[in-house]
Amino acid sequence: MDSKIGSDVKNEPFRPSKKLEIPGKVEAVIELVVTREDGTVRERRVMKSESFVRQFLDLLIVQMENIPFLQPLDICDTGNIIRQVAFGKTTLAANAPTGDATFGIVSGTGNTTPTITDYALQTQIAHGNGAGQLQYGNVAFGLPASDDTTSSFTITRNFANASGNPITVNEIGLYVKAQEGRYDSGSRQTRYFMTIRDVLVGGIAVPNGETLTVNYRFQCVV
Repeated sequence: MDSKIGSDVKNEPFRPSKKLEIPGKVEAVIELVVTREDGTVRERRVMKSESFVRQFLDLLIVQMENIPFLQPLDICDTGNIIRQVAFGKTTLAANAPTGDATFGIVSGTGNTTPTITDYALQTQIAHGNGAGQLQYGNVAFGLPASDDTTSSFTITRNFANASGNPITVNEIGLYVKAQEGRYDSGSRQTRYFMTIRDVLVGGIAVPNGETLTVNYRFQCVV
């Protein structure tokens, strides 16, 4: 009896007939902390992130499969434009510097319920000290940590209110960057994509002169 081995065996993508119920999971937790000018805490809130959007997995497969510029993947950017994205050194980068509101953790005032196809915050708060603006700090990363059941790391950003009036933040998101470009173009443009959008029930108020710190903790739970 002949047996087929090696290159004769086709490795086809698995397509389940129904959603799989799996105990282990990858998730995110949000910690929101509002501090007064003297550093004391006015409010602290912890909630589970509910709203990874489709661009997260789109960009993850670009990274994991090392998708080439010869065969880029169509992904919707934060401007609602379909970009042809391939693997690059900036794929999934979220390390935004101070004052850069194009990527990293971002904040907004919209309160529309998230959907899997969301591509941007409903109403992003701009960087600055004018009316309705918050000052975006740099994005910082904590080192990975593990215990018997959970492995995690944290992404952090501060939003300082120097606008002269209180601002209520209703939505939080995580924007990342990646490279667009096809094999027939020498251009490798940086584009921006939303991977998470969470709406905060009741919002969180940031009085003038105070600072909102947002911690996104990504974790794998066994």
